[in-house]
Amino acid sequence: MSIRHTTRQMAMQVLFLWDVAGAMDRPQAELAILQASDDPASRDRAIEMATAAWLIRDDTDKWLERLAPQWPPRRQPGVDRSILRLATWELTKTQTPPIVAIDEALELAKEFSTEQSSAFVNAVLDALLHEIQNAAPPPDAPAVVAPPVTSSPITVATPAEPAPPDAT
Repeated sequence: MSIRHTTRQMAMQVLFLWDVAGAMDRPQAELAILQASDDPASRDRAIEMATAAWLIRDDTDKWLERLAPQWPPRRQPGVDRSILRLATWELTKTQTPPIVAIDEALELAKEFSTEQSSAFVNAVLDALLHEIQNAAPPPDAPAVVAPPVTSSPITVATPAEPAPPDAT
């Protein structure tokens, strides 16, 4: 299992923990994932990811409810809700390729949720990605991070100036 996948697992678990508790609690998160990885940097990154997703959860939940009105976040299993919040954050706030973010979310759903959850998560994230790529997101959606603009300096060639007339 890759370090990145383990980090996402821990981030999802922290989101689930905070969702159940109803509040963000870093010491509780640190304790909860202490056994999940012996890499402190991965644990810190997982908490950073969970924190970022948690801070935009209200906007994320509104967006997800609009995409899946029959299954608004309040009716979703907590694990699915945490996976969708994490994936939405990753799709809208990071440079992670969409295929990677969605594939990782599907793997988390297969590992931690019900048999039907991966199909549900896939459908919602597919609709989300379609909206991100093809239309402006709704006003209450989290802002999408644009890739950095890389431009090379433009040089304009100017014609050589004519030599001054000979004064002789």
